[in-house]
Parts: sequence; structure tokens; C-alpha cells
Amino acid sequence: MPLHDPDPGDPHLLVGVSLPGDEGALREMAAAFADEFAQMGFDRQRLLALFSNPFHAGAHAVRRLLGEAEIETIVAESLRVYGGRRYAVREATENGDGRKTPGVRRGRRVRTIHEDPADLMNRPA
Repeated sequence: MPLHDPDPGDPHLLVGVSLPGDEGALREMAAAFADEFAQMGFDRQRLLALFSNPFHAGAHAVRRLLGEAEIETIVAESLRVYGGRRYAVREATENGDGRKTPGVRRGRRVRTIHEDPADLMNRPA
């Protein structure tokens, strides 16, 4: 089957549909966008830029429909819950006695990835 001539009977053919929604559904969608990106460490400025960027079609459409003031309220709510959490992965380095110590910290909270599961068992409580 040619690329630009899809078979209408193809069950894998992508078909877009629009669903009915009201202002409450739009607000929930905006909150989902804001929550997701706030959990990834976006600050207020980056979240508002996300809603203003036409590249992010869903977030941008919600901003146009709800207005800037409502989006700022939603972003503030998301940051109140998820803001301030920053994660960075750091590699363990080996010190002189053969034990592994954490590497350089970036961010407020740090998750360490252990190469050996035994490291988790031998860690002091």
C-alpha cells in the first residue's frame, strides 16, 4: 500500500475525532499539562512559556480559550503542589577505601543510581 494512499479498511489508520467538552474539561486538561511539567522541574516562567508556545498545540489552545489569568492560576496551583522538587542523577564515585560515595549534587534532592543491588543492602540505615 502506498504511503500517501491509505486503505480505509486498515485498522491501524489514525483517525482524529473531537470530543465535546466544557470549561471544566478545559481546566482539567490545563491542570494536567501544568502538573506534568511541574513534576519535571519546570518553574513558573517555563510553564507559562509552554502555554504560550504554539508548538505545544494542546496547551496553547487551552490558553487561548481560558485566558492568561486562568492559566496563571492553574500554574500557581500546580507549583504549590509540585514546585520546588528538582531531581538530578549523580554517579557514585569510589573513595580510597573502596566504598562508593555520592558525586556532586545538582538540585535540591538527588537520586542515586546504584550499580550493584548489594549496595542497597549494605547501606547504613
